Amino acid sequence: MRARPTTDRWSSKVSRTALICGLVLIYAIGVYISGRALSLLPHGKETGPNGHPYPSWTIVHFASALLFALLAMLQLLSGLRRRHPLLHRYWGRIAVASGLIAAISGACIPFAVVPPRPLIERLYIVIYFSGVALCLLLGFRAARQHNFTLHRIWMIRAVAAAGAVVTQRIAFTIFALNAGFHSDAEFWNAFVGAFALGWAINFGLAEYWLRSTPLPRSAR
Repeated sequence: MRARPTTDRWSSKVSRTALICGLVLIYAIGVYISGRALSLLPHGKETGPNGHPYPSWTIVHFASALLFALLAMLQLLSGLRRRHPLLHRYWGRIAVASGLIAAISGACIPFAVVPPRPLIERLYIVIYFSGVALCLLLGFRAARQHNFTLHRIWMIRAVAAAGAVVTQRIAFTIFALNAGFHSDAEFWNAFVGAFALGWAINFGLAEYWLRSTPLPRSAR
């Protein structure tokens, strides 16, 4: 009977480790996607989901997204945070700035590409990137107020929300392989649906992580 708390702590630690590994994997894929886009954009070969090329200015979006992805993976390392708190703080500020640039530029993409994307895509992308930016700003504000418990909560949510771009691509690929699309409307409905599913999955995992992690006594 006395061994149960130890077992619960062990299973909780395993679950959190698995979640961190999953987030790192998602962000590693994100690094690859952004890096590939940066190599193709100068040659006009990087295309959107409908096969049409991105404007050259979207290099700002992919460069800032790449920087955010790299720093987000480093910020997740608890050992690095403990040993180098000052470095964690500086990298965090750069991560917030690059994340905001990626969010603002990403929200502009559906309005700038040719041919124009449908209204449902434009609305969802604006809502999605606004959510990412809001999580980043709330996390940054909490850090400025020295409320590090709240800072951690919002930054985990921000990292999960930003990683939904990769989860969406996985979900959309599954949709495409199983259903196929016979019109532009079907394509974009599935694209936005996969985005919503990716966001829900990532946020659900983030909330599970937050609820399964014991808070410091002062935070309680």
